[in-house]
Amino acid sequence: MAIRLHSFISTGKRYFQVETQPHNITGLFTKISRAYDIGVELVSSTNTWYYECEEEGTVSFYQAGHNNSDDSGIWTYLVYDCPEGQEEIFRESHIDTNTTSLDKLLAGQNLLIVPTDLKEYIQYQLTHNEYLDIQLPFAWYTDEKREIAYLLRDEAIALRKSSIFTQGAGKEYARAAIDLFVQAAEEILEKGGSLEEFEMLQHEILKQIKVKDVANIIVEYNDYRIWHSTLPSKSKAIEYAFNTALLYISQIN
Repeated sequence: MAIRLHSFISTGKRYFQVETQPHNITGLFTKISRAYDIGVELVSSTNTWYYECEEEGTVSFYQAGHNNSDDSGIWTYLVYDCPEGQEEIFRESHIDTNTTSLDKLLAGQNLLIVPTDLKEYIQYQLTHNEYLDIQLPFAWYTDEKREIAYLLRDEAIALRKSSIFTQGAGKEYARAAIDLFVQAAEEILEKGGSLEEFEMLQHEILKQIKVKDVANIIVEYNDYRIWHSTLPSKSKAIEYAFNTALLYISQIN
């Protein structure tokens, strides 16, 4: 049975309303701006826009009302397949659907994001979203804490840029390293430790993480261009994995 959702007809799907996140809003904005020369007047004359985030399985709808009417809003849903005839929309009345953030983007302003913790800060940094102005969490606003946060940001970005660490064993290694680095940084924050202490903890953490599989992958590639394009790196995890691979190569020879 076909169902209507924000002017669109859908079959074989169930929709569960969730909170709209900044990347959903910037996704809508990008889609709108590509279709029009950006202008609130142009956008407000349209009916409904949608943006699909395949990675998380969501779809976001922007409905532009007339003269800021109650019809306007942004709704985001998790989407699941279902047998035909079992389609349904599960709405949550407590979720805020206002268009304030999108209105700011349409007016040429970036969205100010203040993450709640260091892990969320790094996740936002990895989005490389030009429309987000990402600030440090409030607890990290001292010179030393800021240095630790920036060190971790650069670590995560370097890992994300290297194809070796975005799939399979490399991805698992990168995830473990970042998770443990963040945990160590939070511990340093609590006890008022220093950048030097944090860097020492990083080295200890890397000795504990399973690196054999990713090091073997580096060896099996047997391509100097990978070494040339990856090293030197701002990531201690990358340097450690490649140094381990170099050790394996020396043992083979």
